[in-house]
Amino acid sequence: MGKLMKMNAVTQMVVAMVLGSLVGIVVGKPAMAIGFIGDIWLNLMKMFLVPIVLCMLVKGITTMDSPKTLGRLGIRFMLFYMTTTVFASILGVGITRFFNLGTGFSFKTANTAAKIKELPSIDKFFTDMFSKNIFQSFAKGDMMQVLIIACFIGVAIVLLPPEKREPVKAWFVSMTDLMMSLINIALRLAPIGVFCLMAATLGKYGVGMLATIAQILGTFYGVCIIHVILVYCLLLTAFSGIMPWTFLKKAFPTFITAASTCSSNAVVPVSLEVCKKNFKVSDMVAGLGIPLGATVNKDGVAILCGVVLVFSANAMGMPLTNGQLLNLIFATTLVTSAGSGVPGGGLMNMMIVATAIGMPLDIVMMVGGFYRFFDMGTTSLNCMGDVSATVLIDRVERRMNGEPAPKI
Repeated sequence: MGKLMKMNAVTQMVVAMVLGSLVGIVVGKPAMAIGFIGDIWLNLMKMFLVPIVLCMLVKGITTMDSPKTLGRLGIRFMLFYMTTTVFASILGVGITRFFNLGTGFSFKTANTAAKIKELPSIDKFFTDMFSKNIFQSFAKGDMMQVLIIACFIGVAIVLLPPEKREPVKAWFVSMTDLMMSLINIALRLAPIGVFCLMAATLGKYGVGMLATIAQILGTFYGVCIIHVILVYCLLLTAFSGIMPWTFLKKAFPTFITAASTCSSNAVVPVSLEVCKKNFKVSDMVAGLGIPLGATVNKDGVAILCGVVLVFSANAMGMPLTNGQLLNLIFATTLVTSAGSGVPGGGLMNMMIVATAIGMPLDIVMMVGGFYRFFDMGTTSLNCMGDVSATVLIDRVERRMNGEPAPKI
């Protein structure tokens, strides 16, 4: 026990994840009884998420020279996130189609009925970004609305006279420090939470049952690895000089937290710490890039939609036409950009996209039964993408301002 306590936080979480998985496999369904402890820890991680995002972003904006800097950063982040999501969707669709996965798959139609939301229209997508009531937005945890509220507050503070600006700015700086201190308390309990979450998950599903969807699962994780290498690592190396192994090593706390919590929102505090401490990213860039990425960056879900829906079409003997594939990529990009960042949100996104292109939901619902195993990959990829975008744009900003890149 003494040796375990001397391990660093990341090592403790890895050990807890492995031990929890083993306990779940050996004990079986009775291990589900400790799942509530993991849920309590997950709630602790998300409890102060809204004030963290609000204070961090306001603090970052008030350190900018002008609101134009905010606009420039926001555009760059959105372009990065949207571009990588489109690429992720194309990669998932392309690889699954190239290998013709799903053809010959023995599948009996379940005729599963499911209640799903409609594909959001463009006007509704943008209208829903703006809050009618800030307290309602805070209560719902609508991160896109919280981000926009924070931007308005930050710009308003910048426009205040200096004598009125500084006290308000100092308050947000102090509140940011307080929020991060609270998160550090929750992170100390991470090994316990991770152990219980993994034990409950493996106890519920077991390993043997995964054989029925092993081909989909293997394809999905294979495409995720390719995406990390071809997109995140290569872009970082090209624009910042950070080598792939260095990035993966420094960003590992984000990966392990994402894989265990399956919630992009719960990983926000960890990713902020990773960016600021491990990659020396400025508060301004980290405070905007990480919360925004947790809201709109869903590369993992885009890959999952492509893999599962093309697999489903082949398995049911109704391969998609080129027009349907283009619709699939467009619908995936639109729907995932409005994702919620909560556990299981990707499954609903996948159902919406399937309905938008006229696909039966049978295999989608089958995947839903094991979604926790897919969600570990989708959330990890999403969050690693948030970190890579934030580090890359920070380095680009420094280069434009004539500042040397910090040593890491």
